[in-house]
Amino acid sequence: MQLGFNLHVRLTTACNADCSYCSCDSDIPSDRMSITDLKKSINFALSNFLKRSNPKDYCSAEVIGGEVMILPTSYLKEAVNTIRSVVGNKIKHVDVGCQSNLIGSEKKINALKEIIDDYSIGTSIDSFTSKRTIKGDANKYRRLAAQGANYLSKISGDTIGTVIVCDKDNIVKIVDEYRIAQKDQRRITIRPVFTGKHSIDYLEPKLLGKYWRELINLWFIDGDIVIEPLMRMTKSMLGMRSEVIGCPYWRSCSANSLDIEPNGDIYICQEMADAGVGKIGNAIEGQWDDDMFLQLSKRRINIDQECQECQWYRYCQGGCMMESATESGSFYSKPENCTAWKIIFKTIDENIAKYSKDASIKWIQNIENLDRAIVDQPKSIPVATK
Repeated sequence: MQLGFNLHVRLTTACNADCSYCSCDSDIPSDRMSITDLKKSINFALSNFLKRSNPKDYCSAEVIGGEVMILPTSYLKEAVNTIRSVVGNKIKHVDVGCQSNLIGSEKKINALKEIIDDYSIGTSIDSFTSKRTIKGDANKYRRLAAQGANYLSKISGDTIGTVIVCDKDNIVKIVDEYRIAQKDQRRITIRPVFTGKHSIDYLEPKLLGKYWRELINLWFIDGDIVIEPLMRMTKSMLGMRSEVIGCPYWRSCSANSLDIEPNGDIYICQEMADAGVGKIGNAIEGQWDDDMFLQLSKRRINIDQECQECQWYRYCQGGCMMESATESGSFYSKPENCTAWKIIFKTIDENIAKYSKDASIKWIQNIENLDRAIVDQPKSIPVATK
């Protein structure tokens, strides 16, 4: 089993869209760092991170924004090559992925495909509400985003995975989003909206739990696409081996994740960067805050007593540290979404009991096998109207 970690490199916070629940400070016109500073930043941040964590032999690196499609192709290519080279000098194996709305020219999408590792480009979708927009126009966003994703599928042979952000409005449509993805054989990542630089429509934890429960009951045994983080949660409860790549909202993220911002600021993840909590240094200035990193690392053992006594703690592991910090000012407190996670883990547990552990494991293995196979079956992302 590879010991891996996530590295997010935010190349810019600027964006060509104006999504209402974006947590990033995307109103800055341009803030990308120079390639020289990028190389320096990765070297500095990784050197400090690796000597303070367990040995790693795999890095899942991802370039993010803002929106990377607005960057000049020559810069983007040089930046990705720099990430691959610098990380590759420290880690045995590195994959470079990308999160993009894919709103751009075919030429730019071709360039993105050439420099990003196969099957490592993901996008975002909102089929029903008016939260993802271009100058306030949700239908324009959907049309251009679907056009870009479909073109990438055509030239890559890959069905593009999508992220769906759940806030108080579109949470009621999460089952409908799943049905579309199931029909298209497209993996999805669902996530609650995060606090950041912009105001958000707060999602009540009970609503999150209610609608994700409905989704789990529909997906379990009968579904055959990956839904994260439900996939990792289910594998954890089944005792199946699962690399900690991606965000599982666990207490150990200080050992498994790192984020570098365009100005050189270093955080554990981009959500903590967006919220402005837990800054552990600035790579351009050569600053590393050992005291802050130690505070973040202590969450593995220093966490709310109620969490430690909970029957689901083994799987939940205390929830998201960013949520704890923004809600209470403490990295160690119980996050409000505890209410949702209890519903979610209880629902998974009920389904395992209903169908049996052996059948559940077989089902998960079947999804993983199908997920590896669908790269040869490109589908189109539909353009849904409001």
